[in-house]
Amino acid sequence: MKRVLFDSDVLLDVLLERQPFFRASALALDLVAQGKVEGYIAGHAVTNLFYLLRRQLGNEKSREALNTLLVKIKVAAVTDALIREALSSPFTDFEDAVAHSAANAEKLEAIITRNVKDFRLGTIPAIQPDIFITRLN
Repeated sequence: MKRVLFDSDVLLDVLLERQPFFRASALALDLVAQGKVEGYIAGHAVTNLFYLLRRQLGNEKSREALNTLLVKIKVAAVTDALIREALSSPFTDFEDAVAHSAANAEKLEAIITRNVKDFRLGTIPAIQPDIFITRLN
């Protein structure tokens, strides 16, 4: 089974039904529910998601959305060592560096993101949701 990290942008596409990205992101995430993929989210991304969701959905609905999401996917730990690794990485975006380090520590096979270029300096392939779906089917 393929083990992947879902980047925040993809998860926000699904949780906020952001168009025109919702369909591809939802289909990619649905592969977890189907048991075809083992999905992860970086630990720091959970707090970021909550902050962004709360601004649009309110506190209670944001907690419900995250609880539902976390039934499907696992949280990749973000540790002191991972933060230090990310700080010294060649990534220009620190959040992406932390996500990549978390995925690397979990030995994940891909990062599902719409921002593929942000992960170009990484060692784990970054794949857009629509391409990921095509490759798995």
